[in-house]
Amino acid sequence: MSTTSLAADAPEAMRERVARGRLHTPLPYGVQSDYDRGDQPLELPSITLDNGILRATVLPGLGGRVWSLRDLRADRELLLVPKRLRFAGFALTDAWFAGGIEWNLGSTGHATTTCRPMHAAVVDSPTGEALRLWEWERTRDLILSLDLTLAGDRLLASTRVINPDGEDKPLYYWTNIAVPESDATRVLTPATHAWRTSYSGSLDRVPVPHPDDSTDISYPAASSASADYFFDVAQQRGRSITSVEADGSGFCQTSTDELHGRKLFLWGHAPGGRRWQRWLVNDQAYAEIQAGVCATQLEHDLIDGSSQRSWTEAFGAASLPAEAASGDFATAAQCAADAAESVAPIDDLEEWHQRWLADYATRAPRSALHNGSGWGQVELTLREQAAPEGLSFPAVDDDSRLAAAMLAGDPVDEPLLPLISSRWQRAIEDSPQGWWRSYALGVIDHLAGAAATARELYCASIEQRESAVALRGLAALTDDTDEAATFYQRARDLDPRTRGLLTEHVQLLLDADRPADALRVIDTASPALRDHGRTRLLRARSLHALGREAEAAALLVDLEVPDLAEGDKAIGDLWRAVCPDRPLPPALDFSMTGD
Repeated sequence: MSTTSLAADAPEAMRERVARGRLHTPLPYGVQSDYDRGDQPLELPSITLDNGILRATVLPGLGGRVWSLRDLRADRELLLVPKRLRFAGFALTDAWFAGGIEWNLGSTGHATTTCRPMHAAVVDSPTGEALRLWEWERTRDLILSLDLTLAGDRLLASTRVINPDGEDKPLYYWTNIAVPESDATRVLTPATHAWRTSYSGSLDRVPVPHPDDSTDISYPAASSASADYFFDVAQQRGRSITSVEADGSGFCQTSTDELHGRKLFLWGHAPGGRRWQRWLVNDQAYAEIQAGVCATQLEHDLIDGSSQRSWTEAFGAASLPAEAASGDFATAAQCAADAAESVAPIDDLEEWHQRWLADYATRAPRSALHNGSGWGQVELTLREQAAPEGLSFPAVDDDSRLAAAMLAGDPVDEPLLPLISSRWQRAIEDSPQGWWRSYALGVIDHLAGAAATARELYCASIEQRESAVALRGLAALTDDTDEAATFYQRARDLDPRTRGLLTEHVQLLLDADRPADALRVIDTASPALRDHGRTRLLRARSLHALGREAEAAALLVDLEVPDLAEGDKAIGDLWRAVCPDRPLPPALDFSMTGD
């Protein structure tokens, strides 16, 4: 989406929000790409909420995802629950999985926290006990806190986004809900227009349903290609979005006024879209319905310094008359909105939210259930601040302990991802001399475009202790391919297990039209790295560049690249180049444009 162009009729305020706040790096988070597609038993911590009407299962170790929401009276699952947990390279830090209800704070895309642990505890709510989930989001230095409670036939999620600092910051927030999809599934919200973006690179305002479309996009399975529809509902009160089946049964989401956006993402029925669904959830089909602070996911709002934003969402079973569910779009959408209103009347929801905000949001947790990261405590120590009311950030034995030791006056002598905010820059400058200090300051200058200073700092780090990360920094700064390749080789000699170094080394050589050298580098890697799907794809590219098409085709036929990114057509494009007279195998078709 970073290259999406806006239509000429996009409002100026939307243009300003689109231009604001894009992240250029996920640092200080690292990439989570050490996963595969094998099947093995996995035990995950889970927390269950059950009131005899609904049962919600929450995964605190994976971003607080609501994995399941079951209507006990109808014995019906309301969400898409994958049969297997399959990671794919869809998030800002790579790893993501489909299914359930996901909370995304940070910047355009699936959040850095989506596959990371959250703190969890039991708290009081207006209807009894609630589950509080919270974590410090480190790219924005914002705090996300959610209270989940079952109130009759509704799951309520009362959310605070807290800015602990005095400066205003970009605000991006979206709730992402995966719902089952059949040929008859219909997604409805009372809108006459939507902002549509596909993978062709433009954002356009279109009527809903679009008169030029051969299909009604409210039926996700009928669309020919993948697309996002951001419904123009910002001026409505009691915004909702509903997914229903032909018999009128379904799921609805609504919220208090703070969430202005509603979205449908559909995979479409083209081979590429269906392949992506099989890739993520095997033989299950699903669509995504979403709700966010802005009208579209290209935009970032602003959160004032030393302030908070809050809202409450309601999720539950929806029921429409079957004839209404299959009627004309406007009538069906209004009927769906009425069904959502019956599940969570907007006046009642607003009143509930205000009561929660005034009396419960800042109550201290009663009993801890799960730990998130230790970074909240370290960030508060850096600021010499106490935790916001209602939250606590305990010390955790993770990489945050290295930063905590640095704040206490000790040098960092172990690998730690660079801390790049201006506050951390000042703290690092004041810390004891050491290889990591020089390296971290080099990364900050590198990101700021100060290449010469960054190079000096990387070299100073290496003089104190040679490290793969500083050598990688030097490789990224030089325009000399031979020099960069030497730096990568030295880095890989020090750290032969990190696949990213191998990938970057080989990519450098392919970009320099040196496929024979690329193959030699691949052959020096360990068997585990050589056999990874990403490395096999690089090998196939190298073989193709050398004219060894039969060998390249043999690699591609059954190729699986676990960390394939959303919209990545590299495999299909390479197949067409290698085998121009053979059709693209369905297993290799990941196109999202329907072509």
